[in-house]
Parts: sequence; structure tokens; C-alpha cells
Amino acid sequence: MNKRDRKNGLTKKILNTIFSLVITTCNLNAQAIWDNFSFVHRNGQEIHNGQNTPIHLDGVNIGSWLMWEGLMWSGGLTSEKEMTTKMSTIIGATAVNAFRDSVYKHYLSMADIERISQQCFNVVRVPFNHTILEDDSNPYVYKQSGWDLLDSLLQWCEENNVYVVLDLHSAPGGQNTLHLADPDPVDLWQSPTNKTRTVELWRAIANRYKNRGIIAAYDLLNEPNVWWWPDLINLYNDIIAAIRSVDNNHMIMLEGNQYAKDLSIFTSLPDSNICLHFHYYPTIGGPQNMNSYLSVSNSLNVPIWCGEWGEDNFNGLQDQLDTLTFPAYKVRGNAFWTWKTVQNLFSNPHYLYATNHPDWQNTMNWVSYNTPTVTAVQMQNGINSFIQNIKLQNCTTDTLVANLIYMCNITGTADYMMLNNTIVYPNPFSNSINVINTQEISNYELLNSTGISVWSGSNINNEDFSNLPSGIYFLKIKYGNSFVARKIIKM
Repeated sequence: MNKRDRKNGLTKKILNTIFSLVITTCNLNAQAIWDNFSFVHRNGQEIHNGQNTPIHLDGVNIGSWLMWEGLMWSGGLTSEKEMTTKMSTIIGATAVNAFRDSVYKHYLSMADIERISQQCFNVVRVPFNHTILEDDSNPYVYKQSGWDLLDSLLQWCEENNVYVVLDLHSAPGGQNTLHLADPDPVDLWQSPTNKTRTVELWRAIANRYKNRGIIAAYDLLNEPNVWWWPDLINLYNDIIAAIRSVDNNHMIMLEGNQYAKDLSIFTSLPDSNICLHFHYYPTIGGPQNMNSYLSVSNSLNVPIWCGEWGEDNFNGLQDQLDTLTFPAYKVRGNAFWTWKTVQNLFSNPHYLYATNHPDWQNTMNWVSYNTPTVTAVQMQNGINSFIQNIKLQNCTTDTLVANLIYMCNITGTADYMMLNNTIVYPNPFSNSINVINTQEISNYELLNSTGISVWSGSNINNEDFSNLPSGIYFLKIKYGNSFVARKIIKM
């Protein structure tokens, strides 16, 4: 039995145990189908794999591994530079550098990617700081240690058939002024040198990985924000030219201005292999008009993808996912924010939680708010606890989130299209459920969150479910010899 067969067998065992939903065929949406001779690419408004099959890229972000945000670690709106600078005043630069190395070594491992694959996600978006490859004090010299990190990630993903989107989360200087870009006083837009460094960094990345088919796309700049948007378009054009000078294989993702919310700046495509990229945070970022994204997609005949969503209460997450997967909007997949965070009383739901040690919380409070005072011994103890707790085997799964974004109920490309063209409403529901689908459906079955059947029948529309207890359910929709399933919530 080869490695893929063993992995698929383990996946089926997990699914049967948790959901009692038997997966009998290869999950084409969950498995990246790749080689180093054909690549994920744009085909009109669709994303295709190297075998020219339409796919959706559905997965998770690996936030705060290669690019740190205090908010993800139970702190405040604190950048990576701010955290490390303040920590250095207590424990010294040598200890902080050791902490950095430990984060890179233990925050993400092969086991994480295996788990992501087993949950039937087919992509990870990987935010990285330019500083993993290039020190600001030594520009244009790219560090082997950074290449080693990315090389290991790509190998893990190849072995588990999970695509990678490489996301430059912090360009030299910072592409916005918020903590999430790790900005400098002179940002990207004010500095011709920083722009050139960004162009050359992408040229180096593309040259190294031009023949790695596991990479689905290069995401050039995370959440750019510049008042003169043509400056962003010009920089994108320069980066694309640099990439194409060494790599004609990979799809390129372009995020909109105003923190990836405004796609209207794109009036033409600078390259034939482009995907436009937005982020969906309607609660914290203000209302977003999905029809505006669809309009750009239609007018330019280009796919659109949601690279980040989440950061809301559970009902808000359900609403966001329902919007992003509504077929009429033609969104070609999404990546949930985020895979891991440190647990605290005020955090929004994420996929995995690391236990928050009191010394680590005090460390993050001091770094973010200058209070309470923390000693070197307490900070080092907090660091040691953080590194231990963030390992996959020590994290706790948020089962509500895991069930919400679970992908393993889809058994093939045809089933994915069936699922994507099925409208189930209202969701959440109180008394009745309605289903709209153009295909002939033979049977419906409603299962509770443990996989136990609570109802079945040939017509579900207007059936009375008022006596069902509140909670998460799975609606299995059978057609022919196959089925798809939708997650629904009873209020």
C-alpha cells in the first residue's frame, strides 16, 4: 500500500467516525492534482488545475507563522517589529532571535498540513514577511534560512496534495500603515528603493519556484492601501514583468486597493494568467458589495477569489460563508482566517486554539499596552509555554468552525458543481427548509452533528422541523448514485 492509499484510508476512517458520511471516491476538490509540468491557471472566469479541470481553491490561512500579528497571539494591534523590539528590552536580542527560530520551527509542521489535507481543504494561503528572506539592513541578499522554510512547506504540501498561495504580507516598508503590514516610518509607497526591493524579491521567488506545480498562485501584496491607486497598478505591472522574465507558469493574484476591498481599480488585465483577490470582513471592515466584485469579474472575464474571511461571531461566519459560496457571485473559493490562534476571552472563532499561559498573556499585555510590568523570567516562561502550546497536538479544535467549513462531504468535481448550484434557505432556519436545484433529486436526508439521521424523504420543501432541537445539521441531497451535503443551522 503506497503513502497516498494509506492517507486516503485514514481520511475515510476519520470521516466515518465523526460524521458517518462514507466517502467512497477520491475527493477531487480536497486533493490538489498537480505535477511540475502543468500549473493552476486562469481559464476565463474559472480557475483550472494543470489538467484543465475547473477547481475551487478552498482552505485556510496560516496566519502568524511567517508573519506575526499581536492580535492573533492574544495581544493588541501590534506589529511584528513592535513586538520583537519591546521584547528585546526585557530579555535581550539573542533570546528574541531564539524565540523567532522556535516559532518558525514549531508553529507549523508536517502534521498541520496532514490535518489540513484530512479535513479536505485543498489550499493553504501562507502570509510571509519579506524579512524571512531579506534583512532590511542587507537588501537584495536573500537568506538561505528563509528559503529553507518555504522549501519545507512546499514539500509538506506536495506530500499531502495541498496547493499553496504564497502571500507577501509585508513588503519592504509596508504596503499599508496598519500593524498587519509590519510598516516602517517610510512605507512602500514613499520609497522608490522599497518598490525596487519588492520587485526584485518577487523575481527571486519566481525564479526559485518557477517549476513547482504545488504553488497555485503568487499573491503579490496583502491588503495594499494607497491614496493614489495608479501607484499600485504601476507597481503590480513592474512585479508581473519581473516574474514573467523568469516564470511563465504560475497564476498571479492581485488584491484590490483599500485593504483588498476595492477591485474597481482594475479596468484591464496586465497579464493573461491573473486572478483578482478580495477579502471579506463585513463586520470589522464595513459593508462590502459582492455585486461590485461580480461586475469586475464579468467585465474582465477573470476569476475572483476570497483570500481572507472570518473574524466574526459564529452566526456572522455562517452568513459570510453563505455569501461567498452563493453561486451567482462566481467566487472561485476562499481561505478562512485563520488556522491557529492563542485563546483569549475576546477572540473571534478560529479553527484551532492554543492554551494561553498567564505569563504569555502578561507578556502580550505588556507588549501591547505597557501594563502590567513583566520580568525577564516571566516573559521567558511565557515564551516557552507559547511554543509548547502552539504545537498541533496541544491545540484545541473549535468544533463549530470545523463543522462550518468542513469540505469532506463533496465526492468529486461533478458533486462540487452540484453543491455550488444548490440553494438551501433559510439558513439558519426555524421551522422549514427549502431547496432550489435544477437537477433531479431522488431523496433528502437530514442528519444531526453526530451523523444520526433525524428525517428523510423525497421532498423537503415546507416540511415541518419546528420540533427539532437547535444546533448544526447536515442536509444530504441525493441524486443518482451520489450525494452532496450542506451544513445548516436550526435556531
